[in-house]
Amino acid sequence: MAKRIIVALLYLPIFIIVLFFLPPWCSVVFASLLSAIAAWEVLHNTGLVKAPFPLTLSILSALTLPAAICFGIRFPLILFYYLAVLAALFVYGMYHTESFTFASIGAILFGSVVIPCFFSVFPIILSADYGKYLIVLPFLTAWSCDTFAYFTGMAMGKHKLIPHISAKKTIEGSIGGILGCALSLAGYGLVLQFAFDLTPNYLGLVILGLVGSVISQIGDLSMSLIKRENHIKDYGKIMPGHGGILDRFDSVLFVLPVVYAVLAVFPLIG
Repeated sequence: MAKRIIVALLYLPIFIIVLFFLPPWCSVVFASLLSAIAAWEVLHNTGLVKAPFPLTLSILSALTLPAAICFGIRFPLILFYYLAVLAALFVYGMYHTESFTFASIGAILFGSVVIPCFFSVFPIILSADYGKYLIVLPFLTAWSCDTFAYFTGMAMGKHKLIPHISAKKTIEGSIGGILGCALSLAGYGLVLQFAFDLTPNYLGLVILGLVGSVISQIGDLSMSLIKRENHIKDYGKIMPGHGGILDRFDSVLFVLPVVYAVLAVFPLIG
């Protein structure tokens, strides 16, 4: 526990500085680095893809995709690039049929396309109106859900949620996480209103809390399933006591596009 706290205290200031005090392009670099590390974790550290050529191609793709999205590279060019990558992987697979399968290509697409697309939402939210207030939402959604689910499960959890994936998670804890998340986002709305003189959309925040907390738990369970299937405890060791990037940001990763989608439907801050 002491190691976890020390590491959190070391990483948190870096995270806050990047998101709130550095120029906007720094958040794009940050998203690219997170994507590349996460791709390495989900491909190499799980053992799903270890061959140098497909692994290197995947990491480079994950590294560059957030920059391509955020700096306005036209979608047809991005699509053409990934079609070329996909073609190269299929050709590689034809000559390495025993060690490189169709499942490997699926893992690569998850690591080099899905994860970077989700992390790209970081700088997109930051660049929006009230971005420095909105960027709190994916973290608050994921981590408040996790916290309330943990303590509710400890206090009254009796019925297992999905025991073959996560033995400790309970239905009661899951419900507590959903309700606690909605309350937390409503509370954040009060902070925005009375501390920063902004006009929060309370209904929108509660809806985000309800929907986002469900997606957060699905993301957490999904990433746990990948670990269980590949017989690993953590995705990495970059954050001692916490594991890897995907161990710490698995729920946040899945909540990011939810926040983006909600913002596309209605404003959360006026």
